[in-house]
Amino acid sequence: MRTIIATVGTSLLNNAERAGKRDDLQTYLRFTKPEKASAETNSLSRLLHEGDRIVFLHSQTEEGKRAAEALATFYKNNGHPAELREVTDLQYHESRFKMRGLRALVSVLVEIIRKERSAGREVLLNATGGFKAEIAYATLVGLLFDVPVYYIHEVFQEIIELPPTPISWDFSLIDTYAEFFHWINADLRQTAEVDRRLCLLPDEIRLLLVEEEGYTLLSPTGEAFYEAYLAHVEAAPPTPLYLHQRAVRALESAEPSVQQTLHQRLKRLRVPEMRKQNSHSVHGSDCLVYPSGNVAERILYYVDERGEVRVCEIFWNHSDYEKALAEGVYRAHYPREQFAQWYP
Repeated sequence: MRTIIATVGTSLLNNAERAGKRDDLQTYLRFTKPEKASAETNSLSRLLHEGDRIVFLHSQTEEGKRAAEALATFYKNNGHPAELREVTDLQYHESRFKMRGLRALVSVLVEIIRKERSAGREVLLNATGGFKAEIAYATLVGLLFDVPVYYIHEVFQEIIELPPTPISWDFSLIDTYAEFFHWINADLRQTAEVDRRLCLLPDEIRLLLVEEEGYTLLSPTGEAFYEAYLAHVEAAPPTPLYLHQRAVRALESAEPSVQQTLHQRLKRLRVPEMRKQNSHSVHGSDCLVYPSGNVAERILYYVDERGEVRVCEIFWNHSDYEKALAEGVYRAHYPREQFAQWYP
């Protein structure tokens, strides 16, 4: 089964008004060719299969709601399950639209994609209707979540498909500073408080943030990338991970807050994509170091012949890390029988 997520604009209302049917949208839809009725019916006429369900996303405006309700009723009457989702703050007020509305759009899209996939349904995104910015961010979400995106070309009136890309998105920045992203996404944070944290972090992180009315939060792009990162981490089957006795002692001797951070890093180390993107080699060891970036926590590990992760050393103090590398950290120093499997 498939679910088509369709963004909704006001072309239905405008076209019906020109036809003198603005107050009778169901009659207009029944007796007008779908290619002519609206942007949404035009694109859906080329996408719909028997058994498809549709989720119509509409703005927080009377026009958007009315158009979406009419479309949902029409397609229900024609045998396609349909539901409505209003996107909060997606309205004509410029500042709310740019900040809150587009961020809410990303959040709703991600929620629906996850829900439908968990139910075993294939997801398609029809981004023909709505504001231009809606289409742009819907396309970004589709690319990040490997969902095919469709829209109607305005000039040629042909359906255009943007298939899932074969490239792998680089989430290493978010992975390295995941604690910061978790923190800023958990609640509204005052800009002064965020700035105090940001002064210790890479400037690139600011590109994923936006300031609004004294608060700093993830931008719509930042929201999309962060949610895609979480989805990748959650979806990947974890690799078995083993800690050497020295790593266990280091972990257990850390302060509770540091332990919590290290446990989160170990969880993400079990994800193949994060290991690949966010590890590097280092002089003085035949192990790899995770994560990259300017952080206190360092995990020295290797992947054995069975594909299992073997953690030799854990550090949260940079001087201890540098001292260990100066003395040499090599796999041969860590006998296999001194490792024990780690469970989150």
